[in-house]
Amino acid sequence: FGVGKTTLARKVYSSRKVMRHFHLRAWCSVSQEYEKRRLLLEILTGIHGLTEEIRQMRDEDLQDKLRKLLLKNKYLVVMDDVWGIGAWNDLKNSFPDNANGSRILFTSRLHRVASEIKQDSPPLSLSLFSQEESWQLLEKKVFKEECCP
Repeated sequence: FGVGKTTLARKVYSSRKVMRHFHLRAWCSVSQEYEKRRLLLEILTGIHGLTEEIRQMRDEDLQDKLRKLLLKNKYLVVMDDVWGIGAWNDLKNSFPDNANGSRILFTSRLHRVASEIKQDSPPLSLSLFSQEESWQLLEKKVFKEECCP
C-alpha cells in the first residue's frame, strides 16, 4: 500500500525542527528479509559514520557500540518498512531508554506489527486520499498558483 508512510517519516526525519531537537538521528530500511548486522551498520553509519573498525566488529560489539553512542544523547531512529516484530526484538536492547525524549519511529504496512511493538500506544494509520484530494494535490504540484486549464 503506497499511502505515504515512508514519505511522511522521511519528511519528519529531515525537518529542521527535528534536526535541532535530536542530538543524533539514524534511518534504517528493514523490509521483509532483513539482516541484524546490516541494520546495525545502517544505524551506526547514520550516527557515527562507518569506519573500518566498526565494519570489522562482531554483531554483539556493534550493539554495544550503538548503545554507548546513544546512551547520553537524545536520539531519533527510524525503522522503515518493518514486516515483523523480529527486527525490533533483535535491536531493542541497543536503544537505551533514559527518559530524555529519545524516539524510535517505525513504519509498517501491517497494523498488527505496530501494535505488537508498542502495545500501550496506538499506531497512527494513514489513509488513501479521496479522488478529490488526489486531484487537488496534483493541481497544486503541477499548476502551482495557476488554474488548471
